[in-house]
Amino acid sequence: MSKDDQIGGWLRAPEKKALETYLKQFSIRPTAAATLLIVRELRCKRLPLLKERYAQAAGSERGRLTAHPTDSALKLAFNAHAAAVGMDPDPAASILFRAELEERWLEKAVESG
Repeated sequence: MSKDDQIGGWLRAPEKKALETYLKQFSIRPTAAATLLIVRELRCKRLPLLKERYAQAAGSERGRLTAHPTDSALKLAFNAHAAAVGMDPDPAASILFRAELEERWLEKAVESG
């Protein structure tokens, strides 16, 4: 994996802190969770629906959450998906991360069984 393969999005500082706190319960790194959320989006194609609700500027006090896929194929697929929705990949990733804060899909996925 190279730095060129990373996918990231900017969140407001409190959003990033809240997401990191939420993700601690899974004992996985935020980068791994970010990668899972990107993969989920490529399978579910929810970005057009999420765009209206979660598209917000991060502002000056912000933090970046970055996915570290194992190869460039994921980044290429996500870039193409974001472009098809009329977005750049960074704001598209931010939307997915913000949506997870409210929807808590990872939590529900671990609890269902």
